[in-house]
Parts: sequence; structure tokens; C-alpha cells
Amino acid sequence: MSKYIFIILIVLAILFIRIYYENRVFKLTSYELKSDKLNGLKEDIRIVVLADLHNHVYGKENDTLIRAIEKVKPDLILVAGDLIVAKPGSEMETAISLLKNLADKYEIYYGIGNHEYRLKIYPEQYGDMYEKYIGELTKAKIHIMDNKCKRIKIKDTILNIYGIEIEKEYYKRFVTTKMTVQYIKSLIGNSNEKEYNILIAHNPKYFKTYAKWGADLILSGHIHGGLVSLPFLGGVASPQVEFFPEYDAGLFEENDKRMILSRGLGTHTINVRLNNQAELIHVVLKRSK
Repeated sequence: MSKYIFIILIVLAILFIRIYYENRVFKLTSYELKSDKLNGLKEDIRIVVLADLHNHVYGKENDTLIRAIEKVKPDLILVAGDLIVAKPGSEMETAISLLKNLADKYEIYYGIGNHEYRLKIYPEQYGDMYEKYIGELTKAKIHIMDNKCKRIKIKDTILNIYGIEIEKEYYKRFVTTKMTVQYIKSLIGNSNEKEYNILIAHNPKYFKTYAKWGADLILSGHIHGGLVSLPFLGGVASPQVEFFPEYDAGLFEENDKRMILSRGLGTHTINVRLNNQAELIHVVLKRSK
């Protein structure tokens, strides 16, 4: 019996070490995407995607994360939401400091996640946390993409960057609220069929609807990779308590539309990652010919 107990303890120790490592050390995941809409490009566009940091710190003042971003030399940084934690009195300086440092060098477009949205709609619970947070980011000239679109010219081509801020019913636990294309249009208007459209949409659950609306590339987070990723089955659970969600992490395609779903850089409440290492996303947009 003592031999079996010893083996169990060894296995548990290995699991705890692995969970600790995957929470504390992030990896860089890169994707190369081509599109006919990008055939005007003379050189590739490099994008870094930050998602679900949740106040996590890598190195002193996130210097490890900043160095990894600088090494990629991005043209843009897009934030797919939840760099903070919606908790009364929770500190926000970690995210603010990181973004201010990055904003000195890069254009940043910040999409709203459910944690930022909660700060906004429940002032009786969170006070003026939302105003303070968004105010600091705005002073740093960070673009807040709360149902907004920015049409930018970069490397001889046009990108339309949209950020969608969906209402709380689309984040409810245990239930799924249907989303329509018309709902998306009511928030951010029509997509541009002739130009490349990037949609920052924190909740990946509605990928097919985003694609029908006209997004060429959707950037999402929220799921944290399903916490624990099992071989052949994928992520175990979403924050909405959906077991084995259809979209957990990685690249997904619907016709010629694509979604990149980040595993995120941090966690909250259930601080577990297994076979699901924290990640920084790097996207390279290329001409198709």
C-alpha cells in the first residue's frame, strides 16, 4: 500500500509542478494568414494579440512579456479583453502600466471583455473603476474599441478594425443566448466587403455569427483554453460552465473566415492550467499571391 501512496504522491507533485509552470511561463504562438484582400501589401503585417491577462505579471513589471513583444516587432497590438479582474477594489495598475509602456512604441486597439464590461454596467458595485481605467488608457492614446471601428492604412493596404462590446446576457452561465447578424449590425454597422475586416470579439462562442456578419479575422479570448485540455477532447470547461466548449483555443475556420482564440495570459478564480500553457499570440497577415 505504501508503494501506491508513494506513486500517487509523485504523480500529484508532477501535476502541481506542471500547473505552476503553465501558469507562470507563457509561450509564443504564431499564425500566418493569407487573404486576397491583402494583395496590396508590399510586406507582411505583424500583430500581437493580448488576451485575459487578469493582472498577471511576468517578470518585474511585466518586463518579460514586454521583451517578448518587442522581439516580434509588431505593427499593431490588439487587445481581446480582460486584462483586469472585475472585483471591487481590485488593482488595475498592472494592466495600465503594461499598456502605457507598450503605447509609447505601438498603436494599441483595446477590445472590451466581460470583466471590463462588468465594471462599466455595475457602478454601484465597482464605483468609478471603469472610468479611472479607461481614462488612463485614453490618456495614453490607446484606442478603446467599445462598439467602434477604426479604418487604418498600413503598408499600402486598408484594415478595418472593429471592437464589439456585447451585453451581459451573452455571458450568462448555463444558458446560451442566440446572437444574430442584425444584433452585430446594430452595434458596429455593416462590414466592408472589399476590405480586410478584423473583429475583436472577446467571446468566441458566436464565431459563426461573426463570420456571417463579414469578419475576415476574429480575435477572441475568454475561454482560458478550457483550463485543462485533454487529448482528443480539448478544453474541459468555459467560464460559462459549458463543458468541452466547441471553441477552446487555436485557429478555427468557417468558409474563408478565421478566428484565432487565445488561451490567455492569466487566470482568475480557478487558477489552473494543465496541457494549456498561457500564451502570447503573434499573427502575420500576408498577401495571397
